[in-house]
Amino acid sequence: MDKAFSAELSYFENMHSLTRVALFTNSISVGGMEEHVELLARHLDRSQFEVFSICPEWEATEAFYSSLAQESDYIAKATPDRRHGFIRVPKECLRLYHYLRTWRIDVLHMHSTTFRGQMYALMMARLAGVKRIYVTEHLAPDERLPLPERTLRSLVTHLVDGVVCVSQKNYEARAAHLYTPKHRTTVVNNGVDLDDFPSIPESTLAKLRTQLNLPADALIIGTVVRFEPEKGLRYLFDAMPAILAACPNAYLLMVGDGSLRDELAAQAQRLGFADRVQFTGFQSDPRPYLGLLDVFVLPVPVGSMSIGLLEAMAMRRAVIITFGGEGEAVVHGESGFCAEPRDPESIARYTIQLLQDPTLRTQFGEQAYQRVANTFSAQQVAKTLGALYRSAIV
Repeated sequence: MDKAFSAELSYFENMHSLTRVALFTNSISVGGMEEHVELLARHLDRSQFEVFSICPEWEATEAFYSSLAQESDYIAKATPDRRHGFIRVPKECLRLYHYLRTWRIDVLHMHSTTFRGQMYALMMARLAGVKRIYVTEHLAPDERLPLPERTLRSLVTHLVDGVVCVSQKNYEARAAHLYTPKHRTTVVNNGVDLDDFPSIPESTLAKLRTQLNLPADALIIGTVVRFEPEKGLRYLFDAMPAILAACPNAYLLMVGDGSLRDELAAQAQRLGFADRVQFTGFQSDPRPYLGLLDVFVLPVPVGSMSIGLLEAMAMRRAVIITFGGEGEAVVHGESGFCAEPRDPESIARYTIQLLQDPTLRTQFGEQAYQRVANTFSAQQVAKTLGALYRSAIV
């Protein structure tokens, strides 16, 4: 029986005091947000919660749907926006309403990287009688938005019960460009499950090097991220000529996919290092690729506590980010380096320093692991959000 519809039967037979939480995602490309939601679904305390998940009906997210189903008690698909065409919006909204109403959801937590579908989801949740609604926008705007979009998004913020930001930087970026009431905003840092990151066997790494045509003595720089404009990848590519001049055996490993794939390949060709970059495509399990890296670089100008970054740190990689500050995972000079945003020269300088100093790479890798273990665990994220969900309905 389909899990979505088996839930309908269960509630007539199993009435109890567990808080019913629905996790709603709207992205149609899989990245850090989806991993965050999976981990949240996995670690919410089942003695207090039943976990329901709703994600888009979209071919690119089928693998995510299957994976999320393993972590959720019940799961369904609904796409309450215009991705399938405007004519299907009423049907998709009714579908979402049906699930929220039938499941008798207490708390809806909406997760998005873009704003699509939030207003429709909010309206359906209110009509379905959901008691509390929270929203997390994992990617905050880094520039002033057009007035119509700013007005609509601020209206949604007025209408939800609370905003959750995934880092202090995420909160600051959102507050700079959107209505973000401090008294209704909670910062809960992203986290990862350290049990998911054992050491990768050397035989696996050697085989992967061969598959990717990476020499045994190559120094590998890389990242795991969606190839989209807001990720700042062109600055990393602009840094590569200087890196190669100082470290001739350096290679760049790009794990992921997105709209900029061809543009980045053309940039590498134009800058003369096309033979030193490997594009792996999207990988459902990036851990072996992270295991290959000597230096992980995340050139995102405005940070939001990247899951990919935390995974690299959990794999004991030396990391460089282009955002930092209070509450961030990377403490400059301790658990990694914080290069200047939108600054290829700064990225190159710190990358070269790490590539040329294996002792420092090892030291930073160990300290990165400890930083994640102490402060950025998925278990702590679920505990903190669980307390928020429970307090909301008391």
